[in-house]
Amino acid sequence: MHTIVSTGNEELDIRLGGGFPHPNIILIEGDHGSGKTALGQQFLYGGLKKGFRGLVIATEVTPREFVRSMKEIQLIDADKYYITGRLRILTLHLRRFEWRRKYGRLVLPIIAEYLEKSSKWFEVALIDSLTQLVTYADESTVLNFVKRLRLLTSMGKTIILTLHPEALSEGIAAKVRGMCDGYIKVRNEAIGGRILKVMSIIKMRGMPAGAETSITFDVDPAMGIKIVPIKAAKA
Repeated sequence: MHTIVSTGNEELDIRLGGGFPHPNIILIEGDHGSGKTALGQQFLYGGLKKGFRGLVIATEVTPREFVRSMKEIQLIDADKYYITGRLRILTLHLRRFEWRRKYGRLVLPIIAEYLEKSSKWFEVALIDSLTQLVTYADESTVLNFVKRLRLLTSMGKTIILTLHPEALSEGIAAKVRGMCDGYIKVRNEAIGGRILKVMSIIKMRGMPAGAETSITFDVDPAMGIKIVPIKAAKA
């Protein structure tokens, strides 16, 4: 049974039919700069506002940089949740560390075990991004990792994953998408002389009836995620 959780963004909630379904594994896939991290952070923020405890595993930034990036899209309470301990941020972003194939085989099982052991503590988790973790991992390691995440959703957890579309071969990527409850593609697109972001919801288990499956938006430092009506975008 799914609960609809507000994203904390009124405009986005209207387009989604109220928010995002919980619990789910939600895969957000897009190129660099397409808005996938901002969207994942927005879902995380919605969970925090609802009273959930949040866990972040960041592979590209430090905890301080992650909190700052949330504040940059007007999620101004992110530091409050972090300081009070309701938001935990772990980082795999280490100086002078080079990702290699041997680490890819080791890190995913360690992360899965950590999430399992921490399952009583959090309700929503964001892994941003999965790209560094899966690039050098073999197929069985990647699929076993997602399978273990599925067990966490059966325990009432929402896991949000961000991923670059070229991180996996198409064969493995198709299997990962199929194992996730939600699959969202985000892309940059030139519309009416502007570069905007388009979110396509390919699937979402528990999505409310009437929710839109294609949403055009922008990430404004002053206003956060801003929905752009198609007519306005083309003007």
